Amino acid sequence: MSESRWIIRETDANLPLMASVLNISEITACVMANRGIRSKNAALSFLAPSVERLRSAFLLKDMNKALERISTAIKNNEKIIIYGDYDADGIMSTVIMYKTLRRLGADCDYYIPHRISEGYGMNAASISKIASFGTKLIITVDNGISAIEEIKTASELGMDTVIIDHHEPGFDEESDILPEAVAIIDPKQSDCAFPFKEMCAAGLVFKLAAALCDFEKNSLTDQERDELIALAAIATLCDIVNLEDENRIIVNSGLAVLNASKLLNPGLGSLIAIRGYLDKPIDTFTVGFVLGPCLNATGRLDTAELAVKLLLMPAENSRERLELAEKLTQLNDARKTLTAECVERALSSLDTENLPKVLVLTDMEAHESVAGIVAGRIRESTCRPTILLTRGDGMVKGSGRSVEGYNLFEALYKNRHLFSRFGGHAMAAGLTLPEDNIEALRTALNDDCTLSEEDFRPILHIDKELSPENINLALSDELSRLAPFGKGNSEPLFVSYGLFAEKVRIINEKNTLIFTFLTKKGRRLKGIAFGLNERYSGGTEKIVLDVVYNIETNVWNNNAEVQIRIKDFRNSLPQ
Repeated sequence: MSESRWIIRETDANLPLMASVLNISEITACVMANRGIRSKNAALSFLAPSVERLRSAFLLKDMNKALERISTAIKNNEKIIIYGDYDADGIMSTVIMYKTLRRLGADCDYYIPHRISEGYGMNAASISKIASFGTKLIITVDNGISAIEEIKTASELGMDTVIIDHHEPGFDEESDILPEAVAIIDPKQSDCAFPFKEMCAAGLVFKLAAALCDFEKNSLTDQERDELIALAAIATLCDIVNLEDENRIIVNSGLAVLNASKLLNPGLGSLIAIRGYLDKPIDTFTVGFVLGPCLNATGRLDTAELAVKLLLMPAENSRERLELAEKLTQLNDARKTLTAECVERALSSLDTENLPKVLVLTDMEAHESVAGIVAGRIRESTCRPTILLTRGDGMVKGSGRSVEGYNLFEALYKNRHLFSRFGGHAMAAGLTLPEDNIEALRTALNDDCTLSEEDFRPILHIDKELSPENINLALSDELSRLAPFGKGNSEPLFVSYGLFAEKVRIINEKNTLIFTFLTKKGRRLKGIAFGLNERYSGGTEKIVLDVVYNIETNVWNNNAEVQIRIKDFRNSLPQ
């Protein structure tokens, strides 16, 4: 019996009309409708996500103010400091902003707080240090929206601030609670008219960078734009924001130019080379699981300045770039070891028969930099919102990861009196609090949580029920046009009932099952399942299953065949 809930999406779209107008199958039309794509313009934009379809940066609140203040700083040769963050989004935002300001002749530098000693965002000590450089303008990227007191301090020390952030602002019953900055670029402000709210910081910085160059009458060249959008694409994927609307355009365009020239950014090219991907395609998996973790590892176990330094290195420094790329890889290997150890401790501490609705776990041995990753792994294992706390400089620090239907940011905001600082969004958050407040937090979150036991079963959102006769290479090719896939644009998922498995190959050493299904019309269809061997109780032939799957093309010896990649299955019940 499957532990997952299978939910077939419902749509009232006119699928025959969509298919006819767009010259696609009704199956693909259904997938697009399930992702909210109903108008012809939206569909054409989705199927052909070009940079030309990006909205004007001036739709973002305060964009004019930001450009005018930065332009004044450039003209007057004022010292500008880019205040970044230590994850991939913060790193890429810093690099995009730095490269842009430098090409415009600005006197600029960057500052990225240390995850362990300083924590997320701005702090009083860093503000004083930045002031001592003679700074007149701070540009925050991927942070700043909650730095009320810090930006007030900066102002008192004679520094203006421009904020570029994508996190939720604080709020009260009437309005947002915002810092007193010269300009705030954040589409999540309640009075920002920009229609798409889910961009990461690097996407916003990319838009500002292009607008700033136009404002200065020194527009980006095609190659410069390609490099910056590639960096923004990596940040978009690593920050796991919805791959729709402008994010889809940025990722699609960024991956295209990066695959056309993997040395577009020399430092990134060195990392691609060290990871063995110079001759392989760079796709969402490569970014999310091969390159991104190496960038993130610098901020977790050392300093994110290492990654920024790599991405700013010129082409002629080939030896230094390769050495630094190798160091990033080693840091990621160390991060993986720390993560595995912490996950094992956390799982072994759980009473799986009596799990609370919201898990607030403590592990004082854990390296605080992996708390978010571990919380995510525990969330995946238990299907419960999870916060992992560890020791940090007189307080406990931690990260949380949420589940569908539970807004973690709002839940924490209701209990903000318990924290010395916190921030984040619906699905993820970071927090610092006195150790004495842990139990109060645990009690408050669970008392207020309205999730039911049914909510703790993983959900497979299925696009459509298919007859196996509909599964062919043409459909696989057509569905591939909907890539890149990720959050907000999941890979199309289908279900077929009563599939007859003529043969089953069980490869326990690789935790893999290979099915040969026989359709009613005598056609054979290959299905492959990874990581599901423990759930399979059938034999090696003649079993009937209900199957949930993706459709893909398998190329072997220059021969292409369609196959299904099985995500879940169960013994078929008599129809």
